[in-house]
Amino acid sequence: MKKLIYTAALAVSLLVGGAAQAQEIPSLEFGVRGGGTFTHGFTNVPPQRVTDVVSTPELNNKSNGIGLGYSAAIWARKNFDKFFVQAEVGYNTFLLKQKTAVAQIDVNANASLLRALPVSVAPGLVFATLNATSESALESINVPILIGKRWNNGKIRGYAGPNFLFVQKSEASRTTSGRINANQNIGFPEVEIPERSETTNLLSRREAGILEVKDFTYALELGVGTSIIPNLEVDLRYAVPVGGVYKDNNISGFLGIGTVSLSYRLFNVK
Repeated sequence: MKKLIYTAALAVSLLVGGAAQAQEIPSLEFGVRGGGTFTHGFTNVPPQRVTDVVSTPELNNKSNGIGLGYSAAIWARKNFDKFFVQAEVGYNTFLLKQKTAVAQIDVNANASLLRALPVSVAPGLVFATLNATSESALESINVPILIGKRWNNGKIRGYAGPNFLFVQKSEASRTTSGRINANQNIGFPEVEIPERSETTNLLSRREAGILEVKDFTYALELGVGTSIIPNLEVDLRYAVPVGGVYKDNNISGFLGIGTVSLSYRLFNVK
């Protein structure tokens, strides 16, 4: 009986000690993080006046699938009794894939359409039908400041906060095809427009026009994380750039960025 009591007491003391050890969380943690980004969204561009009598129609760029990029960062986490604050500095790439169909656009509203015509025509007489796909790539230095809480002895984390994006590069690769529609009233035949690809620097006002991208914006980021083994963590995040991506405030739409990453804790301070 004494041996049984002694064994039970020893088991309880080990369990209590193990639980206390599991709940012990360092005051400061430092690590690195890497993973992939998954971007989706749509963009609505309002009509643009080209001349006094010619305008471009509204462009509704729909989502064309999920764009894949990457994320890499260093991070520091300050733990308090009931919450933690985590700051990061990282480099990220985001790829937005879109498609659009334009039923009618005056050929005088687009220089490339005019070049496809065998003769010049007055505005309002000849229109084109266009289909386009695009991939807009953005590279940025990200600085998220996140406030979170731990559960299950620190193994599960939830957090939220602002993410500041300092854009380093942004380009759009666009492929366009279609036709110039016939106008029987003036004897104009249908003309096929061969597929054409081009790349635009979205940080250049001269190249991008209304689609010029901001060199700084901010997003709201939410996430959850879990510790697989000591020093190794998996995080799932979702961010929405609430500060807007384009300089022109008349452009509307939605951009959502998901991130899946693996973190490794390099060292900590008790």
